Amino acid sequence: MEKILVIEDEKNIRASIIEILQLYGYMVVFAENGRTGIKIVKEENPDLIVCDIMMPEMDGFAVLKELHIDPDFNTPFIFLTAVSEYQNLRDGMNLGADDYIFKPFKSADLVQTIKTRLSRRSKTANEIQQKTNNLEKLINLMVGHEFNTPMNGIISMSKFIKENLDKLEYDKLDDYFKYLDISTNRLQATFNKIKQLYEIQIIRNDDDTENEVCKTEYLIRLAAENITKEQNRKRDLIIDNVEDIILPVKTNLFYSALYEIIENAFKFSSEGQKVQISSKKIDNKYQVIVSDAGSKISAKELSTYRTFQQFNREKYEQQGLGVGLALTIGILEFYKGSVSFLDYTPNGISAVLIFKV
Repeated sequence: MEKILVIEDEKNIRASIIEILQLYGYMVVFAENGRTGIKIVKEENPDLIVCDIMMPEMDGFAVLKELHIDPDFNTPFIFLTAVSEYQNLRDGMNLGADDYIFKPFKSADLVQTIKTRLSRRSKTANEIQQKTNNLEKLINLMVGHEFNTPMNGIISMSKFIKENLDKLEYDKLDDYFKYLDISTNRLQATFNKIKQLYEIQIIRNDDDTENEVCKTEYLIRLAAENITKEQNRKRDLIIDNVEDIILPVKTNLFYSALYEIIENAFKFSSEGQKVQISSKKIDNKYQVIVSDAGSKISAKELSTYRTFQQFNREKYEQQGLGVGLALTIGILEFYKGSVSFLDYTPNGISAVLIFKV
C-alpha cells in the first residue's frame, strides 16, 4: 500500500483530500504546515507528497527547496495551488516539482494525477533494479576468473611462504613477494573497473559532471606512458598530432576510457609492433584514434563485442573478461559519445573514441 503525505494548512481541504485518498486505498499521513511536513518526510518516507503552495511561515516552494538539500531525495512531489500564473508554475518546476493540481479540483483528477506519478516512479525503480540485477549477473560471471585466479594465487603463495619461511633464500622470497604484489594489484584494478562501471550504468544523472573538465593532451600522454612502462614497450609507442583541448568530461573517466583502449592495443599486438595515438577536434566532437598493427583480434570481433565477453582466450590467454572495454563503452555512452573499430594495416585495427565537446 502506497503512503502519501498531504501538507495542507486549510483543515477542510486537508480532510477532504485524506478522505478521497483513503477511499482509493492509499495510506495517508498529513501535516498542517511545511515545517511539520519536512519532519514527517524524514520519519515516514512517503511514496508521494501532495503539498499546498500558499501556506503561512513556510510555503510549498520553501518545503520542496528544503527537501532537495538531501541529494537522495527523489519522492514525487505534487503542488496544490489556486494560483495559475505562469511564473508560479515555472518556479515550482525549476525547483523539481513533478506536477500541479489546481483548486478547486475533482477527486478523479486528484487520484489520476497521483496514480500517474506513482506509476512513473515504479517504472523508473523497476528499470534501475533491472539494470542492477543485470550488472550483478555480469559481475558474477567474471568472478570465477578475474577474482578467483589472483585470489587463489595470493592464498596459495601466502601459505607456501608461511610454511617454508625458514628455508627460503632472500632472492626467492623477494620474487614471491613481487608475485603477491602483482596479484594484489590485479585484484584492485579489477575491482576499481567494476565499481566505476557500476556507478556509470546506475547513476545517469550526476549534476557534478556538468562542471567537470579535463585537458586532453596531458591525459593521453600520461595513459600511454604508464602503459608502455608497465608493458616495457616504450619503443613501440608513437604519439602523433595530439590536439590539446578542454573537454567537458571528468578527468578520471577520460583517463580510464583512454587507458583501457590503449592497453588493449598493446595486449593485442606483439613487441616490435607499433601502437599509434592521435587526436583532433572536428566541429563539436573530439576524436581519439588508437591504432595497432597486431593480428590477435579483428575489428569485426571488437565491433560485435558483448559486455564481459573475452576474445580468443583459448588461443591468446589474455587476462580479463572484457570489463575494461565495457567500462570504456559505458563512459562514452555516459557522455553521449561512441567508440568504433576499423581495419588498420593488413592485420591491425584502429579504435576511434568520440567525445562531444
